[in-house]
Amino acid sequence: MSQNSNASSNSPFEALRGRLIVSCQASEGDPLDNLDTLTRIATSVLRGGAGGLRAEGVPRIAAFRAITERPIIGLIKSRDANGDIYITPDFRSAKAVSDAGADIIALDCTARRLTAPEPWPELIRRIHTELDLPVLADIATLEDAIAAERAGADSVATTLYGYTPETANTRTVSWPLIQSMVTQLTIPVLVEGHITDPQEVCRALDLGATAVVVGSAITRPQAITARFAEAIRKSERGSV
Repeated sequence: MSQNSNASSNSPFEALRGRLIVSCQASEGDPLDNLDTLTRIATSVLRGGAGGLRAEGVPRIAAFRAITERPIIGLIKSRDANGDIYITPDFRSAKAVSDAGADIIALDCTARRLTAPEPWPELIRRIHTELDLPVLADIATLEDAIAAERAGADSVATTLYGYTPETANTRTVSWPLIQSMVTQLTIPVLVEGHITDPQEVCRALDLGATAVVVGSAITRPQAITARFAEAIRKSERGSV
């Protein structure tokens, strides 16, 4: 039996089963880093068939909430003293995500965060008991995923694969990781990160993932254009 069958019938993860979730975010300094612009992008992808959204920051979560009833995965990014970025690192940020209208709170549940001032196992407990919202554990490894499930996470996503010391500099989907998660976990598995085309979305769902999150390949013209431009450069070098 697929782990997806354990999702409650009234869970936002059930509403997302078999659907595409679009992450509507923009890096600081990106020309698209504008609330109205991102809200228009969110409106456009919803019209295109997105089953839900992933949003960062209170203003964007609230703006997206105003335009849709579809599930929103919310988070707040924060930098530590070393400049490393973490996803919803404390209860204060989790509450802000909740107050802004998110249906699901995304949380960094990697091993590197276990020694943080507010370790994520305790954050999961507080989010459940004080905010009454489900937690999506953003992980990088199978070990992270198993630990998150044991700590009470409602779902896991491969969001941080390629962004932690043990997975650094990897920019392709790890199909073995997805297969292992689907096989070994009983909570919904979301695939996020490094997805570049629709065939990869279908492959992830065929492997048993509950849903797939796509960001840059849909919402970032700079990254999309760069892929086409690089293909042309490679073609030109090959023809010399």
